[in-house]
Amino acid sequence: MKKHKLLTSILTGALALTVGFTGVATEQQASAASSKTTKVSKNYYTKAALNMRTGPTTKAKRVLTIPKGKKVYAYQRKTVSGTWYKVKYNGKVGWVSGKYLSSKKAKKTVKKASAASGNAIINAGRKYVGTPYVWGGSRPGGFDCSGFTSYVYKQAGMKSLPRTSRAQKASVKRVSSPKVGDLIFFSATPGGSYVSHVGIYAGNNQVLHAAGNSVKFQSLSGYWNQRVVSYGTTR
Repeated sequence: MKKHKLLTSILTGALALTVGFTGVATEQQASAASSKTTKVSKNYYTKAALNMRTGPTTKAKRVLTIPKGKKVYAYQRKTVSGTWYKVKYNGKVGWVSGKYLSSKKAKKTVKKASAASGNAIINAGRKYVGTPYVWGGSRPGGFDCSGFTSYVYKQAGMKSLPRTSRAQKASVKRVSSPKVGDLIFFSATPGGSYVSHVGIYAGNNQVLHAAGNSVKFQSLSGYWNQRVVSYGTTR
C-alpha cells in the first residue's frame, strides 16, 4: 500500500475507533477525514465582494478583495467548514468561500422608464435644483443640459445616456407625447429641427433641465414649447 493511502487508512480507522468508543469525532479528526483537496478546472463569478485568503478559512490572512461580478479560475477544492476553492484572479492566488461563487455571470438589469421609475428620475434630478449651469459640466458641481440628463438617469438606475443632446436623441425611442421621466429635445430657434438642448419631462407641462444659469423646473408654455423638436423614451 502506498504511503498516502496508508496514512488515509490510519486516519479513517482512528476516527472510526474514536466514534465507536465515544460516539463523537473530535474536531481534528473530522477535519482530517473531510479536508481532502481535489483538483477542479472551472471559471466562476463572484456573487458579492469576496475576500481571497492564504488558506481555506476566514481566519487566514486576506490577500485581496475581489469585487462582485468578477471571473475567477478555480483549480482546487477543499471542504473545511464549507466548500473552499483555490483560485487565480488578477495575478494573485488564494482561497475563497464557495458559497459566494456562481457558475453563471449575473445578468445586468437595465430599468425601463415606467410611472414609478419616471418619478425616480425626477426625484433624483430635484436634488440638484439650483446647481450652476457650467458648459461641459456633468457633475454636481455644475451641469450643462446633457450632462445633467445623463447624470440623473444614471443616479436613478436607468439606461446610460450618451454625453450630448443629439447623441441622446439618437439613442432613445421617439414618442409623440412624453411621460414623466422622458426626454425632451429642443432647438435654439422656434420651429427648428437642429437639437441643441435637452431636458426631462416633469409632468404638469413642466421640464426639469440645466438652462440659463442653473438647474430648474420651468413651464413648457411659451418659449420652450415653441422650440420642442421631439420627445424620447427608454420605455
